[in-house]
Amino acid sequence: MEGCQRRAAAQGLPFNIEVSDIKIPTHCPVLGIELRVSESGRQSPNSPSLDRIKPHWGYVKGNILVVSFRVNQIKRDATLAEIAAIAKFYSL
Repeated sequence: MEGCQRRAAAQGLPFNIEVSDIKIPTHCPVLGIELRVSESGRQSPNSPSLDRIKPHWGYVKGNILVVSFRVNQIKRDATLAEIAAIAKFYSL
């Protein structure tokens, strides 16, 4: 949670969440993969990762959910248009 607070401050984003606002599901709501906390402390594609639904709104109540680290990796580098183009191409 401290990492989120630092990122919000560095990016000038609002932050008002508490630990009780974070609900970790058993599976990623996007990819359906099981979420597992690594015993080594290193993140893996299956690690739970806090996501901002609308990134510019910040880490505020109602704008966060837990997804897999893999989802956040994908979102970090791709635009929505790029993700849609990839999905369309491979859906043929």
